[in-house]
Amino acid sequence: MKKEEMFNSLVENALDFLFKARLELDEEPKYSVIHFQAAVELFLKARLMHEHWSLIVSKRQEPNWNKFKEGDFESVSIKQAAYRLDKVVNSAPSKEKMESFYVIGRHRNKMIHFFHKANSKEENNELVRKIVTEQLKAWYFLHQLLTIQWREVFANWQPQIDELDKALRRLHDFLQVVYDSLQPKIESLKKEGVRFDECPSCGFNSQRHIIDLKILYKSECLVCGLNENCLNIQCPNCDDLITFRNEGFVICKNCGESLEPEDLADELIDSGGAYIAFKDGGYPYQGNCSACDGHQTVVCTENDDWICANCFGVFDTLEECEWCNELNTGDMEHSYLTGCNQCEGKIGWDWDKDD
Repeated sequence: MKKEEMFNSLVENALDFLFKARLELDEEPKYSVIHFQAAVELFLKARLMHEHWSLIVSKRQEPNWNKFKEGDFESVSIKQAAYRLDKVVNSAPSKEKMESFYVIGRHRNKMIHFFHKANSKEENNELVRKIVTEQLKAWYFLHQLLTIQWREVFANWQPQIDELDKALRRLHDFLQVVYDSLQPKIESLKKEGVRFDECPSCGFNSQRHIIDLKILYKSECLVCGLNENCLNIQCPNCDDLITFRNEGFVICKNCGESLEPEDLADELIDSGGAYIAFKDGGYPYQGNCSACDGHQTVVCTENDDWICANCFGVFDTLEECEWCNELNTGDMEHSYLTGCNQCEGKIGWDWDKDD
């Protein structure tokens, strides 16, 4: 079997597991959780395999192509996959995404070991609502990866992904009772000026936001509990309001403009302060993020906050690398020798010369 065929098979299996998870939710919630978790892991491994097949092999084994194509190997765990997506592929899911996937994994373990079919109807209904909440959150984050961050990798499967998205979003019927009970509270908060948008996880108009621009804040869905680090700007193309969620990738719903961390950094940076600093030869207003390896994604905003436009990390200050003079987040005390996330320091320089 060719590498491309193996990759396609991996993606098809992941989609098949997701469709099974949706169909089994009503009658077999135990298997729904198991299949949903399997699908998440397969998509992470598929992204690794697109980079190189050996990245799927566990670190406890030496990569062997002949064994790999026969299926005779131990694959990486979901945590190992996340690590390699970060350090090797340089396209890791955010911490919020991975935590949502881990929650599904923990719930899967509980379902395998402690699920009892003898639950009462009320207990089963509550269990299904809990599973729906967790799966909708996890699907929301996985959908972001498949349709935005990794869209080029999974472009051939966008129709199936869209179909699955529609099927999973119909699950919000299970949470209707929660939304109905919250209606008086939501209406009261709206009268007080609180902005509510449709929650990208459960589909209800129950996620509370602020209306201010260029300020990092925490949104919250009152129905499913989804919490996100959000930031609003006006679309540079059509001036419509755009809300970034957890990271610096978004597509404007009004005009279709695709924005990435570099675009958000340009919007956030205090251009007036940056110009004055540059003119006076003073402190720059932009630097690198040691948390996500973002290059020039940390900017000083008009509110004097240092924000990474890639991972939405917030920092008190930046420090200069003692070797390359780049500004970075984190401790640069020993950077002359070891460097920063943009250089290898004097040690790396000496190694390169020796080579």
